[in-house]
Amino acid sequence: MLKNFEFGNADILFTDVDDTLTTAGQLLPETYLAICRLAAAGIRVIPVTGGCAGWCDQIIRTWPVTAVIGEGGAFYAERTAPMTVCWHYWDNELSHREDQARILAAVAALKLDFEPKLASDQAFRYVDVAVDYNQQESLNPQQVAEIHDALKVQGFNVRESSIHINVWQGDFDKSTMAMRVGRDLLGLDPQALRQRSVFIGDAPNDECMFGNFPLSIGVANIRKHLPVMTHQPAAIASQPSGLGFAEMADAWLQQRTESGLSQADTRRA
Repeated sequence: MLKNFEFGNADILFTDVDDTLTTAGQLLPETYLAICRLAAAGIRVIPVTGGCAGWCDQIIRTWPVTAVIGEGGAFYAERTAPMTVCWHYWDNELSHREDQARILAAVAALKLDFEPKLASDQAFRYVDVAVDYNQQESLNPQQVAEIHDALKVQGFNVRESSIHINVWQGDFDKSTMAMRVGRDLLGLDPQALRQRSVFIGDAPNDECMFGNFPLSIGVANIRKHLPVMTHQPAAIASQPSGLGFAEMADAWLQQRTESGLSQADTRRA
């Protein structure tokens, strides 16, 4: 429950997307309304997703968000004009594409008793590789572990979201790119960013964010993952997925109203 969660003077929200904003793959009306209400209150909303660049392009162009971090921290996108999107990579597009080609070759060469399938959105990814285990495919935990271990031993970074096994090369993750967004886009040092930010997520691939941001919340469906997570959220919503996100937004906005915070108060620095 979030009744006693203290949001303080936070005015930035980093949010996971799959199974945090979405519910069974859909964006519920009440969840999108919650995003709009937060943005209207002066809270800068920044989705942080393992989702593909194609999805991020749609989000930054059509949602009321400040930026979107995609492919597990490989890049962030911002609108620089109503119809113009600027992409900022962790390193550079060429080197990321070369790394991606090596990972694709490694996945294709895996010697397993089953055939791993790439995520249906792989064609729209700029940097990482996503193997589907819980979206259109259904792999058991042992099969997921076999893919994970076989790619990890080759030196790749491997992490599971609620639907994909994400594989990448480089020293970025959701948290490191969030800190870069704080510095480069919001003009905040790490300490200020942590004090002014809330994070909400649902899965083990959000651990780096839970570990880095003290004001962290899990939607209810995170409970099944807690036994394998070292870094856990400070509070957990009573509702799952997008309904849990809406619950968080209601609690935050009510607390801001009760504390007398106005929209003008949130536009500092």
